[in-house]
Amino acid sequence: MQFTLSIASALIAAFSAASASPMLAHRAQLDVFSPNITAPTASSVWTLGGQYNVTWITTNAPDNISNGASVVLGNNTRLTSRKLAQGFDLRQGWVTVTCPDDIFPGNAYSIILFGDSGDQSAQFSVVAGGSGDSNGSESASSSTSYKSLLSGIF
Repeated sequence: MQFTLSIASALIAAFSAASASPMLAHRAQLDVFSPNITAPTASSVWTLGGQYNVTWITTNAPDNISNGASVVLGNNTRLTSRKLAQGFDLRQGWVTVTCPDDIFPGNAYSIILFGDSGDQSAQFSVVAGGSGDSNGSESASSSTSYKSLLSGIF
């Protein structure tokens, strides 16, 4: 019985080593790319429902980026569940996003850029309407303002 367990243990150990080896080799080939976000900046002001370009530096981007790219809205240095864009090529250096029109205006929003590694923008402001900046092309039609959203609550 003890002999059978030893053989089984040896076979499991050999199989584990053989199957782990290609995985370790594959993991060594992955490139990590953590680009610095250049827009939005701390002076950026987005309008609810407006469209904006999120931009980042692509210098030294690897040929192969292992994970799918996405842009997520952050609030007060925390990640939210608001995915603003996904499935784009990180090597292009920009993606156009729409500022959600159902969030509260504030000055503690940020953008988190995911790919191989997450990078977070400076905190910027989001306003209800009329005072967004030129950091991207704002949409022509205005969306529902936060005041109309609050009217259903109060």
